[in-house]
Amino acid sequence: METTFSRPQIVFLLLLSLGISNHVFIIPHLIQAAGRDAWISVLFGYAVLIGWSLILFLVLKSMRASSFNDWLDMRIGKPWRWLVCGALVLYILILGILIVFDTTRNINIYLLPRTSNVVVVLCFVLISFGAARTGLKTIVHMSTVLLPIVWLLGIGVSTFTMSSKDYGILHPFFAEGIGPDVHGGVVVVGGSIELLVLLLLQPKMSKPMNYGTIFILLTLLVGLIIGPTLGSLSAFGPSEAGNMRFPAFEQWRLLMLGDYISHLDFLAAFQLMAGSVTRTALLMYLLSELILGRFPKYRQIVIGCGTALVSVPSLLQLSDIAMQAAIHHYFYMISLLFGCGILAALFAFSFFPVRKGGY
Repeated sequence: METTFSRPQIVFLLLLSLGISNHVFIIPHLIQAAGRDAWISVLFGYAVLIGWSLILFLVLKSMRASSFNDWLDMRIGKPWRWLVCGALVLYILILGILIVFDTTRNINIYLLPRTSNVVVVLCFVLISFGAARTGLKTIVHMSTVLLPIVWLLGIGVSTFTMSSKDYGILHPFFAEGIGPDVHGGVVVVGGSIELLVLLLLQPKMSKPMNYGTIFILLTLLVGLIIGPTLGSLSAFGPSEAGNMRFPAFEQWRLLMLGDYISHLDFLAAFQLMAGSVTRTALLMYLLSELILGRFPKYRQIVIGCGTALVSVPSLLQLSDIAMQAAIHHYFYMISLLFGCGILAALFAFSFFPVRKGGY
């Protein structure tokens, strides 16, 4: 019998895997977009995501215990199912490219500047591949162990750096008008569209998702954005924080225990690797689920090929400036449009009559 997971276990998994993006990688783009009002953009995005998550819940309710592939077969048939799954496969590969690129870049900048980029990338993707190939059970159990530690470290750095922060910097509100705040809201929503992975994870759960769980999960994920955003703005100011590559990581450099103990940012490396390995492993596992469905005979081959593909831009050492410019100007808007468009289509499919045989 296939292993199933409880709602809290899946929430832990998503908080760690999606949270690393919300907590670290979204922040510089959000601050660049909205500046001093970045935290207000988070509230705008939260309001939009609440409405979006309601539609997601209705689609999940229609699926019940059916796998995503089976549900699509019953509603629109196999040819159209491949089109939908192909779009999701492309989206997951892009997410994988971004997490590998940003994680290895962070390691190169802060931790191993003299280590060959090839060594850093290969070590990271091999660890992620090892976790993915052993299955969802390993990834879920890994996240339930790591998340409490990661969360305690986050609360610790936030608490112990309070003396270095000035929340008066957050005033005045709307100094640049409403336009930048809307742009920041696009970043927040586009970066949180990844909750679509619930469509692939619900069949692995002992009970289907209810909206209360989705709302709590969404609120916690948004909290992981607004926390470091407020911390970065109050510690460095909007101009300096906007110029930083990883402002959430920089907050660790403010932390001291007493007069003699500093340089505790190695603990941030633990946070980074815990989230990034879990995220990459989950994405590669879901990639194999979409491609193979109920026939996992070649799962390890698909996971291996997917892992190799997402590591290529990092191995080629593409320009970090060009990559971040593309993410800032295009990715979040495209992600928002993709997430809203595909969810609208799935919601429409939920009203289609059930087909016999999936054709």
